[in-house]
Amino acid sequence: MSFQENLKYYREKVNLSKAELARLLGLKYNTYNNYEMGTGEPKSDIFVKIADTLNISLDDLLGRKEQSNDSLIKIRNKVMQEVNKQNRQWGDESELTPHQWLGLIQEEVGEIAQALNETYLPNKTKAKLGGKENIQAEIYQAAALLIRFSERIEGE
Repeated sequence: MSFQENLKYYREKVNLSKAELARLLGLKYNTYNNYEMGTGEPKSDIFVKIADTLNISLDDLLGRKEQSNDSLIKIRNKVMQEVNKQNRQWGDESELTPHQWLGLIQEEVGEIAQALNETYLPNKTKAKLGGKENIQAEIYQAAALLIRFSERIEGE
């Protein structure tokens, strides 16, 4: 799909109108509408802002196929998307102590264990929380939290 088709697809996927997305991006409606209609193209910083706002990669936004089948690249990209999502949602959290970070990390590891148990143990009581997708989502969240904590420690 083209950039314009992807832009519309991902905007609709998060239930935003053109006007709402334009406002979130700090753009005039007509400017944004031109992007979706294919009569205008954003500058590089706006491409990044669109991808961040829609919580997608630039590759997804631009319709670029992965050049490599390397699963590590896919995992890295998903983890970094989660890092960006957490940063937008929670901010820098610089006021947290190392022990508070540890508590958050332990909570995420517990959620991985819960998803694993609900997927692989024979007496599943909450199967809706299990499944490969949920296990992976919890792993990405934990990995993103570890990266953010590492950045916090690096910044001391």
